[in-house]
Amino acid sequence: MKHRIRTLFAAALLLVSGVAPQAASATALSVVSTATSAFGADVVISGANTSKLVSVAFTIAPKPGATAKAISATYSNTYLANAGLLSAGAGTVTLQVFGLYPGYNNTITITYKERSLRTTLTTSILTTTYDGVFNAESRTVDVPRDSSVKLDYSYMLTKQGWNGYSPMVLDIDGNVRWITATGWTQNAFLWDNVLYFSGGTSIYKEVLGGSPTLVADYHVSDGVTGFHHNFDPGKKGLLVDVDAGPHQESTILEINKEGVVLETWDISTIVRDAITAGGGNPSGLVRDNEDWFHNNAATYWKQKDTVVISGREDFVIGIGYSDKKIKWILGDTTKAWYVNYPSLRKYSLQLTGSSLPPIGEHAVSITSDGNLMLFDNGRASNNQSPAGIDRGYSAPRKYSIDTRRMRATEVWNYEHFHTLYSDYCSSVYEVKNSLLVNYANEGGGLRLVGLGARGQTAFEWHYPLGCGDAWNIRPISLEALSY
Repeated sequence: MKHRIRTLFAAALLLVSGVAPQAASATALSVVSTATSAFGADVVISGANTSKLVSVAFTIAPKPGATAKAISATYSNTYLANAGLLSAGAGTVTLQVFGLYPGYNNTITITYKERSLRTTLTTSILTTTYDGVFNAESRTVDVPRDSSVKLDYSYMLTKQGWNGYSPMVLDIDGNVRWITATGWTQNAFLWDNVLYFSGGTSIYKEVLGGSPTLVADYHVSDGVTGFHHNFDPGKKGLLVDVDAGPHQESTILEINKEGVVLETWDISTIVRDAITAGGGNPSGLVRDNEDWFHNNAATYWKQKDTVVISGREDFVIGIGYSDKKIKWILGDTTKAWYVNYPSLRKYSLQLTGSSLPPIGEHAVSITSDGNLMLFDNGRASNNQSPAGIDRGYSAPRKYSIDTRRMRATEVWNYEHFHTLYSDYCSSVYEVKNSLLVNYANEGGGLRLVGLGARGQTAFEWHYPLGCGDAWNIRPISLEALSY
């Protein structure tokens, strides 16, 4: 459906922008908008002087009562030209708008800049409805969005486990705002406003609203047989979880934006060598072609120059970024790694006070105050014996780690009265002073909780979903993107 808006005259432009417009450009500009999905549209600006164009931006007006900040993006002349979105002959610019509200008449503001012209255009885009997962009708609202509780994020990137519509974007008001057209991928990360995700043995990138392009394939050069779980921030690039050769879910690569591998952490070899160096036999713990570790997340700890890696079956482990040596281990000491392997026991962090160890954890990250945050699932091992404790409830936790004294202290948790048990998947992430908690497999459903600076509940929603629909959910920013 196309909507044409009236031509903007030079006098009106002068009042709006305060810049004297070029008469020819100002009187010629017009917009045609065509919805391409429930969440996207092509907006074509006619009458453009592409040789003088500096940039074009769009902003989507929030719904009345919305607390999520407006989605907006600015595209440079260079980006638009390289993406084939400029036509000098026709004098047109095409914007691929994303993040529209489904089933709603969206108001879009376009900011158009030439060298001596700045003008604002508006258009309306009526989108089709969306009836898929995370729709408002399927949601049980335990705590409605409390606008008095400030959140330092407005959007969430959900990564599905196996249901074929990943990744997708939710806002903090409960609206689905975008779904990729690429189909299933378990991992995804928004890196400098560009989405990176895997497919087979390759990594792709995509500007939201655009089309995916190949970054690199790793099958031949790096022996990768597949990607799994998460993409996370590294020291110089992106940490990506891979299967490589006989090492199942126990290898991490760091890549740059061109897909070049900068570093590799082979956890099977690192742990095996540590056990052997201590005079032990690693064969009972580290087993090729088996899911002995189950790596599900990693992150770089700048203050320690350490890569922190989560292995659901065993522990959280800190490994030196450059020397690839074990620095410490944090985990349940009733599991196989501690009970049967003294050479690993010496790396174990001693928990102080009433601190609890993470069990079957996910989503490791480093918080702004330099502590380790993770989602403690509380689930015993599946593939190691002894399997350790099954706590029976789950909780996000934060630890202060003293590597000199080899101690760990639990400095924060959100235990929700010990009532929630999400034994698999799940995540917790901090953005400034607020948090997002995802109980991805809680009691046959999926629960999302937003927390403010003092632990106030900003929202709490329950969906009839699970790991397959959003095994990990990470806050992202879609305000003031720039390309």
